[in-house]
Amino acid sequence: MQLLYLIPGATSPLERLCLGEDNLLLIYADASKARLWDLKTQEFWRSMTKAKAEELLEQGGWFEVFAPLLSSLPYNLLLFVDVGELIRTGMTTITKKPSSATAATDLGSPAILRAWMYLHPILSAFLAMQLGDPDFDELCLGLLGSRSTGTVPACSLAGYKGAITFLCSSLDRSAWICSPEYSSGLLLAILSLLKAGSTLEEWDSLTSQISTYLINNLYQIVGEGFKFPSLEALTSHWFNPCSEVKQSARTLFGAQIQRLSEKQACDIVDDGRYRLPSVQPDNLKDAPYSATALIVVGHVAVEHYTSIPTETLTDIAKSVALYLHDESSPHRVLAIELCSIGFHVWQHYVDAVNVLRALFELATNSGTKKDGTGATPGPVGGVGPQARSAVLQIASTNTPLFMTTLTMDIATPKSVEHRRSVMQLIAFIIKKKPLVLYPNLTRLVEAVIKSLDPNIASNREAVMDPAVEILGHVVRTFPTVDFHKATQRLALGTNEGAVIMYDLKTATRLYVLEGHKKRLTAVSFSPDGRRLVTASLDESVVMVWKVGSSFTSFFNPGAPPRQGGTGTEAYKVYPFNVGDEARMTVAGTLDWVAFEWTNDRTARLKIRDSALTFATT
Repeated sequence: MQLLYLIPGATSPLERLCLGEDNLLLIYADASKARLWDLKTQEFWRSMTKAKAEELLEQGGWFEVFAPLLSSLPYNLLLFVDVGELIRTGMTTITKKPSSATAATDLGSPAILRAWMYLHPILSAFLAMQLGDPDFDELCLGLLGSRSTGTVPACSLAGYKGAITFLCSSLDRSAWICSPEYSSGLLLAILSLLKAGSTLEEWDSLTSQISTYLINNLYQIVGEGFKFPSLEALTSHWFNPCSEVKQSARTLFGAQIQRLSEKQACDIVDDGRYRLPSVQPDNLKDAPYSATALIVVGHVAVEHYTSIPTETLTDIAKSVALYLHDESSPHRVLAIELCSIGFHVWQHYVDAVNVLRALFELATNSGTKKDGTGATPGPVGGVGPQARSAVLQIASTNTPLFMTTLTMDIATPKSVEHRRSVMQLIAFIIKKKPLVLYPNLTRLVEAVIKSLDPNIASNREAVMDPAVEILGHVVRTFPTVDFHKATQRLALGTNEGAVIMYDLKTATRLYVLEGHKKRLTAVSFSPDGRRLVTASLDESVVMVWKVGSSFTSFFNPGAPPRQGGTGTEAYKVYPFNVGDEARMTVAGTLDWVAFEWTNDRTARLKIRDSALTFATT
């Protein structure tokens, strides 16, 4: 634990304690006494009357620790502790989560013991609450080795460098009926320390149980008068550099939103809509209060959008788009996050295609954009992971619009570089969420192939590498697509049962093979490229096709090759029975179904642990 400040007390009881950026204002019960401290220089600044102190507070920017906690004490020594730094210091004593094989009994390895020595004293103080709840006491006993004692630190996570203020006093349920801001600070500190403890295997289960118990049951245990945590106070830790504090703030924020009634949600949105960026003058659009309003109102609106007026949803959507498109905005990552969780709502009130394209660009832009001075005005660099996560989420929840935008940007990009960026994004999606693309695989493959049109030589050369990379990922990921290098032919099996044959040399569709009546599961070229085998689990049948060059195809290049005496029907058909495997999911077929060739005319279809071998002559 790092001691930040030790501030002398006074003979008069402390009545109010207020924090404002680098300043600490102490107001005492004596009518003539108030003291201002500079936390940055750690120096006493000046004394003033209570009236002057009130004038200073009216200027705004101050956070006040709940007064009744202070007025009951004859004198005070205030201890400021940086919970984030405490967690980081404790966690640096270990490098990774120990396995059960190496973990010792009791406190485990020496490194784990050292980490717990950092967390245990402060966590014990925070959990020392006499709530009169046996279940909570038992959990504390299991984690800390003792029951709660009733001494709890009064605290605030606001203040200089995110420090918290400790003021030890005997409290019970009254700790949770002070104010929403106080509840936020106290509960967030507890959850953050528990989150840190959960990374240690010995305490993973208990810390998680206590966190869940407090989030779900605390307000019921305390009962009437409980002050739910303030959403605005929690947003001040939205991007806290300590991951445990940040994750705990977001978890608690989400839990509070889930508890809101429709009326409460509408009241919060009505109160915050006038502080949204889109309704502010230009010089205040990036103001902290505007960003805070967008976080709160945006998240509430996503959960309760059916009850929110259209005008308000429009203002929220415009605010998201405003931050997203502004390269100099310090809040761009906030807009990306709101797109990830609420694009299905915002798309009706802004240009959804432009929003998607902005996310595409950010997802593939690894650099930073700078102004003339060389400074980076906005977080363009570093938002790539968040943008890619948002793109994946939108692709999963709004696939039609996503695929339309994607194929349009491949077919008619604003520049060759833009097309390359979109193709890089496709390769990323294929790796991360192939099932998102599966229903629209035909549209995607056709768009990529058309981008290789040899009639536009400059385009073909520029996109050749990313196009080949995408097609390579497609062939390796989806068993319904195969490529034969020597002939430059690509075969694609569709959900309707057809097989489309493409020629990559001319970037054209050659012909369609129609024999299957249901969704195809796998296709494969023979090593010499003269046969194509196709399988459909839904039909429980394998078909063999002649696809090599022939005298007929020379005179009629757009027609499918003749399959012998049967015309355009499959050259050979092999029914099979694999029982329940015929009902395998699409995701399962990507992992468990594949063709293998033992020679140019003998193929083997592998379906999980089964193998079917058949001749293609």
